[in-house]
Amino acid sequence: MWVYNISRDILMLPKSRHLQGTVYINVEDELQNYAPEKPPQESKLNHLVEKSQKVVFEAHSVFPFTLFPNRISVCLNRVTITYQNLFAKEEFPLLIENITGARIFRSFLFSSLLIDTFGLKSTPDPLKYLKHKDARFARRYILALIECKKSDVDLSVFSLEEIREKLKTIGMVRESVRTQDTLRF
Repeated sequence: MWVYNISRDILMLPKSRHLQGTVYINVEDELQNYAPEKPPQESKLNHLVEKSQKVVFEAHSVFPFTLFPNRISVCLNRVTITYQNLFAKEEFPLLIENITGARIFRSFLFSSLLIDTFGLKSTPDPLKYLKHKDARFARRYILALIECKKSDVDLSVFSLEEIREKLKTIGMVRESVRTQDTLRF
Protein backbone atom coordinates (compact mmCIF):
# COMPACT_ATOMS: atom_id res chain seq x y z
CA MET A 1 0.00 0.00 0.00
CA TRP A 2 1.30 3.43 -0.94
CA VAL A 3 0.79 6.68 0.92
CA TYR A 4 0.76 10.01 -0.90
CA ASN A 5 0.66 13.49 0.63
CA ILE A 6 -1.38 15.73 -1.61
CA SER A 7 -1.46 19.48 -1.18
CA ARG A 8 -4.00 21.90 -2.66
CA ASP A 9 -1.50 22.86 -5.39
CA ILE A 10 -1.48 19.29 -6.75
CA LEU A 11 -5.26 19.03 -6.61
CA MET A 12 -5.53 22.46 -8.28
CA LEU A 13 -8.16 23.66 -5.87
CA PRO A 14 -8.96 27.33 -5.39
CA LYS A 15 -6.85 29.08 -2.76
CA SER A 16 -9.87 29.72 -0.56
CA ARG A 17 -10.00 26.05 0.35
CA HIS A 18 -7.26 24.88 2.62
CA LEU A 19 -7.15 21.15 2.04
CA GLN A 20 -4.23 19.02 2.86
CA GLY A 21 -4.30 15.37 3.63
CA THR A 22 -3.17 11.87 2.98
CA VAL A 23 -4.55 9.58 0.26
CA TYR A 24 -4.22 5.83 0.55
CA ILE A 25 -4.11 3.88 -2.71
CA ASN A 26 -4.05 0.12 -2.97
CA VAL A 27 -1.76 -0.53 -5.93
CA GLU A 28 -2.89 -4.14 -6.44
CA ASP A 29 -6.52 -3.05 -6.99
CA GLU A 30 -5.47 -0.34 -9.41
CA LEU A 31 -3.34 -2.77 -11.43
CA GLN A 32 -6.21 -5.27 -11.66
CA ASN A 33 -8.52 -2.58 -13.03
CA TYR A 34 -5.93 -1.46 -15.54
CA ALA A 35 -6.32 -3.25 -18.89
CA PRO A 36 -3.80 -1.98 -21.40
CA GLU A 37 -5.17 -1.41 -24.89
CA LYS A 38 -3.73 -3.45 -27.70
CA PRO A 39 -1.63 -1.53 -30.17
CA PRO A 40 -3.57 -0.73 -33.36
CA GLN A 41 -1.33 -2.90 -35.53
CA GLU A 42 -1.88 -5.94 -33.33
CA SER A 43 -5.65 -5.51 -33.35
CA LYS A 44 -5.62 -5.08 -37.14
CA LEU A 45 -3.62 -8.28 -37.47
CA ASN A 46 -6.04 -10.17 -35.22
CA HIS A 47 -8.94 -8.79 -37.26
CA LEU A 48 -7.34 -10.04 -40.49
CA VAL A 49 -6.74 -13.48 -39.00
CA GLU A 50 -10.37 -13.68 -37.94
CA LYS A 51 -11.59 -12.67 -41.41
CA SER A 52 -9.35 -15.14 -43.23
CA GLN A 53 -10.54 -18.09 -41.14
CA LYS A 54 -14.20 -17.67 -42.04
CA VAL A 55 -14.84 -19.73 -45.17
CA VAL A 56 -18.20 -18.65 -46.54
CA PHE A 57 -18.49 -21.15 -49.40
CA GLU A 58 -16.62 -24.03 -51.02
CA ALA A 59 -17.40 -25.98 -54.19
CA HIS A 60 -15.65 -28.36 -56.56
CA SER A 61 -16.13 -29.62 -60.09
CA VAL A 62 -17.86 -32.93 -60.72
CA PHE A 63 -15.55 -35.97 -60.68
CA PRO A 64 -16.36 -38.06 -63.74
CA PHE A 65 -16.03 -35.09 -66.09
CA THR A 66 -12.78 -33.89 -64.55
CA LEU A 67 -10.46 -36.56 -63.21
CA PHE A 68 -8.90 -34.11 -60.76
CA PRO A 69 -11.62 -31.79 -59.49
CA ASN A 70 -10.93 -28.06 -59.36
CA ARG A 71 -12.04 -26.15 -56.25
CA ILE A 72 -13.22 -22.69 -55.34
CA SER A 73 -13.13 -21.34 -51.80
CA VAL A 74 -14.76 -18.01 -50.89
CA CYS A 75 -13.55 -16.26 -47.71
CA LEU A 76 -14.44 -12.80 -46.43
CA ASN A 77 -11.33 -11.19 -47.90
CA ARG A 78 -10.36 -13.44 -50.83
CA VAL A 79 -11.41 -16.10 -53.32
CA THR A 80 -9.06 -19.03 -53.89
CA ILE A 81 -9.29 -21.16 -57.01
CA THR A 82 -7.37 -24.44 -56.99
CA TYR A 83 -6.59 -26.21 -60.28
CA GLN A 84 -5.45 -29.83 -59.98
CA ASN A 85 -3.61 -32.00 -62.48
CA LEU A 86 -2.04 -35.42 -62.28
CA PHE A 87 1.29 -34.14 -60.97
CA ALA A 88 0.58 -30.56 -59.94
CA LYS A 89 -1.75 -28.37 -57.99
CA GLU A 90 -2.00 -24.64 -58.66
CA GLU A 91 -3.68 -22.19 -56.29
CA PHE A 92 -4.88 -18.86 -57.59
CA PRO A 93 -5.76 -16.51 -54.69
CA LEU A 94 -7.73 -13.39 -55.60
CA LEU A 95 -8.31 -10.53 -53.21
CA ILE A 96 -11.87 -9.18 -53.22
CA GLU A 97 -10.45 -5.74 -54.14
CA ASN A 98 -9.12 -7.18 -57.43
CA ILE A 99 -12.39 -8.80 -58.53
CA THR A 100 -14.79 -6.80 -60.68
CA GLY A 101 -17.45 -9.44 -61.23
CA ALA A 102 -18.42 -13.06 -61.69
CA ARG A 103 -20.29 -14.62 -64.61
CA ILE A 104 -21.91 -18.00 -65.15
CA PHE A 105 -22.10 -19.92 -68.40
CA ARG A 106 -24.81 -22.54 -68.11
CA SER A 107 -25.08 -25.64 -70.26
CA PHE A 108 -27.53 -28.51 -70.11
CA LEU A 109 -25.83 -30.43 -67.28
CA PHE A 110 -23.23 -28.13 -65.76
CA SER A 111 -22.16 -24.53 -65.32
CA SER A 112 -18.87 -22.69 -65.70
CA LEU A 113 -17.87 -19.80 -63.45
CA LEU A 114 -15.73 -17.00 -64.83
CA ILE A 115 -14.30 -14.40 -62.45
CA ASP A 116 -13.44 -10.99 -63.92
CA THR A 117 -10.43 -9.25 -62.38
CA PHE A 118 -8.32 -6.13 -62.84
CA GLY A 119 -4.79 -5.23 -61.86
CA LEU A 120 -3.48 -8.78 -62.24
CA LYS A 121 -1.02 -10.07 -64.83
CA SER A 122 -3.11 -13.15 -65.58
CA THR A 123 -6.78 -13.89 -65.07
CA PRO A 124 -8.00 -17.21 -63.74
CA ASP A 125 -9.35 -19.79 -66.15
CA PRO A 126 -13.07 -20.53 -65.87
CA LEU A 127 -14.06 -23.24 -63.44
CA LYS A 128 -15.86 -25.80 -65.56
CA TYR A 129 -18.22 -28.65 -64.69
CA LEU A 130 -19.67 -27.07 -61.56
CA LYS A 131 -23.15 -27.95 -60.42
CA HIS A 132 -25.66 -25.23 -61.30
CA LYS A 133 -26.43 -24.53 -57.66
CA ASP A 134 -22.75 -24.32 -56.66
CA ALA A 135 -21.93 -21.91 -59.49
CA ARG A 136 -24.92 -19.72 -58.64
CA PHE A 137 -24.04 -19.56 -54.92
CA ALA A 138 -20.35 -18.85 -55.63
CA ARG A 139 -21.37 -15.95 -57.91
CA ARG A 140 -23.79 -14.60 -55.29
CA TYR A 141 -21.21 -14.66 -52.53
CA ILE A 142 -18.51 -13.07 -54.70
CA LEU A 143 -20.79 -10.27 -55.93
CA ALA A 144 -22.04 -9.60 -52.39
CA LEU A 145 -18.50 -9.45 -51.00
CA ILE A 146 -17.55 -6.97 -53.74
CA GLU A 147 -20.50 -4.76 -52.76
CA CYS A 148 -19.64 -5.02 -49.06
CA LYS A 149 -16.02 -4.10 -49.77
CA LYS A 150 -17.07 -1.07 -51.84
CA SER A 151 -19.44 0.05 -49.07
CA ASP A 152 -16.77 -0.56 -46.40
CA VAL A 153 -18.93 -2.99 -44.40
CA ASP A 154 -17.26 -4.91 -41.56
CA LEU A 155 -18.62 -8.47 -41.67
CA SER A 156 -16.43 -9.86 -38.90
CA VAL A 157 -18.93 -8.83 -36.21
CA PHE A 158 -21.54 -11.30 -37.52
CA SER A 159 -21.63 -15.06 -37.12
CA LEU A 160 -20.88 -17.23 -40.15
CA GLU A 161 -24.53 -18.22 -40.63
CA GLU A 162 -25.66 -14.58 -40.50
CA ILE A 163 -22.98 -13.66 -43.02
CA ARG A 164 -24.10 -16.39 -45.41
CA GLU A 165 -27.75 -15.37 -45.24
CA LYS A 166 -27.01 -11.67 -45.71
CA LEU A 167 -24.58 -12.29 -48.59
CA LYS A 168 -27.10 -14.54 -50.37
CA THR A 169 -29.60 -11.71 -50.30
CA ILE A 170 -27.14 -8.97 -51.31
CA GLY A 171 -25.58 -10.93 -54.17
CA MET A 172 -28.78 -12.16 -55.77
CA VAL A 173 -28.86 -11.35 -59.48
CA ARG A 174 -32.29 -10.20 -60.54
CA GLU A 175 -33.42 -10.75 -64.09
CA SER A 176 -35.32 -7.96 -65.77
CA VAL A 177 -38.94 -8.61 -66.65
CA ARG A 178 -40.22 -7.19 -69.90
CA THR A 179 -43.65 -5.66 -69.81
CA GLN A 180 -45.78 -4.06 -72.48
CA ASP A 181 -44.74 -0.59 -71.28
CA THR A 182 -41.07 -1.16 -72.06
CA LEU A 183 -41.78 -2.26 -75.63
CA ARG A 184 -43.43 1.02 -76.66
CA PHE A 185 -41.60 3.48 -78.85
